[in-house]
Amino acid sequence: MTPAPGVPDAQDLQPIRLYLAEMVLVASVSPGDDRMTDILNRGGELAVLPRGAEGFQAQDWMSVQIDDLEMVVPPRHVSPPERRVERDRHEVRMRIGGWQVAGIAHLKPGAEQDALLLSTHPFLPLTDVTMWSPDGTPETQEVLLVNLRHAEFVVD
Repeated sequence: MTPAPGVPDAQDLQPIRLYLAEMVLVASVSPGDDRMTDILNRGGELAVLPRGAEGFQAQDWMSVQIDDLEMVVPPRHVSPPERRVERDRHEVRMRIGGWQVAGIAHLKPGAEQDALLLSTHPFLPLTDVTMWSPDGTPETQEVLLVNLRHAEFVVD
């Protein structure tokens, strides 16, 4: 992580939790009107203000490589009705690093077999998530974005 080159608009800060291989970073982000899934699927870097940062100067912001993210608890976002698409619900279980994750993937019909989806849209939103830390402690999340490039699906 390096200092971010520009400072996002500090007026629209939203809480975010980023899971990387070596740490969990609790921070704030300024997504504007974009869905966090869309931001992450574009790749590149994500500018975040770590919890405990003292101000809104450029040196307070950090830039995280999106490809390095394993999972993200995104800010709450309600999509406009015109962006909502009917999707099939699929229960999934996966391992990501030392974590175990179970949740509901909402996929377009037929997309569960689409290998191209992995390369073009690596972040998959899950809802109704239970996740177990490496020490076995469970926690629940309403929404979790998982980087499929770091995930291994578990078949029962």
